[in-house]
Amino acid sequence: MANGDGIGTQNLAGIERAVAHNQAYVAPNDILAAALAPSKPPSLFRVFAAFSLAGVLRATVTRGGNTQVVDFNEGAALVANGLYGFDLGAHDGDTVNFRYSVNATIVVLRVIEIVVGV
Repeated sequence: MANGDGIGTQNLAGIERAVAHNQAYVAPNDILAAALAPSKPPSLFRVFAAFSLAGVLRATVTRGGNTQVVDFNEGAALVANGLYGFDLGAHDGDTVNFRYSVNATIVVLRVIEIVVGV
């Protein structure tokens, strides 16, 4: 089904890509066992996260063997037990993982892929 701008609404359906719930985390390791690549780039990774302690959530974006680490929330610490939502664009050739700045319990982490490529 297409809306008025010709974009099919089925393209906006989310695909669950990662889930962590009440899981111990040791900084500064990658949170996910395997980095995520977009299934049909370009895609949007919608990230929902809450941690037991205040800290900075980071994304690692790797392309062509070059990894860049970027901070969500402008580098400001997330409040303990607060639920935050972030979007991260992922393109062909990208892989993405996540890190947290302190040892904590991952209260909840959900990564949903929104396929925007057509």
